[in-house]
Amino acid sequence: MNFKLLTSTEKKEFTLQQLYSLENGLSKNLFDVNDIGNILPGSVIVQDLNALEPFNVSYMNDWGCEKLHHSQEEILEMREAYFEKFFIPEQIDTFKQGISNYFEQQDISSSYNFFQQVKTGKHGDLNWYFTMCKFLKTENNIPTQMLLISNPVSGSDEMAKKLDNILDQNVYVAKNYKRFSLLTKREKEIIALLAEGKSTREISDRLFISMHTVETHRKNIRKKLDLNSFAELIKFAIAFELITL
Repeated sequence: MNFKLLTSTEKKEFTLQQLYSLENGLSKNLFDVNDIGNILPGSVIVQDLNALEPFNVSYMNDWGCEKLHHSQEEILEMREAYFEKFFIPEQIDTFKQGISNYFEQQDISSSYNFFQQVKTGKHGDLNWYFTMCKFLKTENNIPTQMLLISNPVSGSDEMAKKLDNILDQNVYVAKNYKRFSLLTKREKEIIALLAEGKSTREISDRLFISMHTVETHRKNIRKKLDLNSFAELIKFAIAFELITL
């Protein structure tokens, strides 16, 4: 099977940008999951997590229900049986390991994306889907819910157009996401501290790195972000939730 359309660098950056902005909008109550589920030509799912393992589906849109040939009520009642009924066991194990690896990254700019086979239709025929995942809700810094948007490989272009329309209100994030994605985890930490008004020496002491290393990071940050003022740095840090007001 040809996955060329979805595995290009340009397509990957686009879908990650959209998913980040989508989750950002949901967390800020700009819209809710039903709004997304009613618009997207793909499966929109919210899975409950227990110790980073999926154990229940708490939401699925009509599109996804139709593909699985079950009502939303029937799917919600399945709980653990949902995973056994519609997915290949080996792929479920890979999915669980992927969630753990994703959590260990501790990076809000990333998402967990993968190809999977899903048993769809009345006869449970296997079809390939591309799924994008983002942690949606946490308790005590441990994820308790995950948002998944799953689309047939052949329908990726339509999905991308719909997502783009939904995310119009996140113009700043959309315009600056590529720059944000270039930052390392350490650079994001330093941006947060700079936005708090910390000096090079204070950052050095806080992160247990040399002042020379801090200055090198600052130079790389300026090059990657091309921001011209402290106010712009603050705006950037807030937009990507590196700091909160």
